[in-house]
Amino acid sequence: MAKKIFVFLIFTIHFSAVSQQFFKINDTAPDFNLWLTDGTKLTNKDTKGKVVVFKFWFTSCMPCLTDIPKLNNLVQEFKKRDDILFIAPALDRKPVIEKLLKVHPFLFKIAYSAMDVSQKFNKQQVYPSYFIINKKGKISYIDSGSKKSEIKDLKNALLTALK
Repeated sequence: MAKKIFVFLIFTIHFSAVSQQFFKINDTAPDFNLWLTDGTKLTNKDTKGKVVVFKFWFTSCMPCLTDIPKLNNLVQEFKKRDDILFIAPALDRKPVIEKLLKVHPFLFKIAYSAMDVSQKFNKQQVYPSYFIINKKGKISYIDSGSKKSEIKDLKNALLTALK
């Protein structure tokens, strides 16, 4: 009986560790469902053949707010491209986000109450975190917790993903 319990514990620990593994470049992006503040729903199926730039954030995160103007400039720079989606899943509920957007306009498509999707991508739960998914559905850029991201790095990664 003790041997069965030991094997069960080892299996449980292994499974738990595997489920917490972090994504690497060229991993397939996980499935997701997001509700956007404009009332639409977005899934990974809707992003096929597009490059997706994700920014995971929440409204009371000061570093999450300080890069919004630079990110808006990036969106403007690529606004004529229909093969790029800029998506910002937020942890907050829709009314909280809408109130903030009146003060800090953000040109990304904003998803609300996105904790489940954030937990899939952003296993460290560090904010803001950035991911780029290429047209083949593979992760091509990750900045989750390193605090290394500069908008120029994000832009260069976006340009690479578009090739």
